[in-house]
Amino acid sequence: MDKLQEIKARISKLKGYENAKPTDQYWMAKEHIDFLIDRTELAVKQREIIEENKRQQEVTVHQFRQAQEELQRLNKENDRFRKALHQFADMKNIALSAEYVIQRYSEYALQLLNGGELEGDAK
Repeated sequence: MDKLQEIKARISKLKGYENAKPTDQYWMAKEHIDFLIDRTELAVKQREIIEENKRQQEVTVHQFRQAQEELQRLNKENDRFRKALHQFADMKNIALSAEYVIQRYSEYALQLLNGGELEGDAK
């Protein structure tokens, strides 16, 4: 039985003493039991809050990790596009036919769109 269930069981047991026969000791015990019930219920609420905060923290950590992975993916993609632009810029110095240039640009674009690497890229 986990701690939270154990505490809730104790509260139920303490509440059972409310049906005892009244005596002087009863009233002292009842006050003590009422105090214990209040403290125990407070402890249960605090425990529930702590557990909820832990769950929220786990969700936040998971979302942060996903965001980091997305940033890494975007950085890689950005690097591929940057390399492609450099290759395109370097091609202006080469005297080529217009059809060849268009064909090469199309190949580069398809490679990038499919997540491929450009010539000379190292993984």
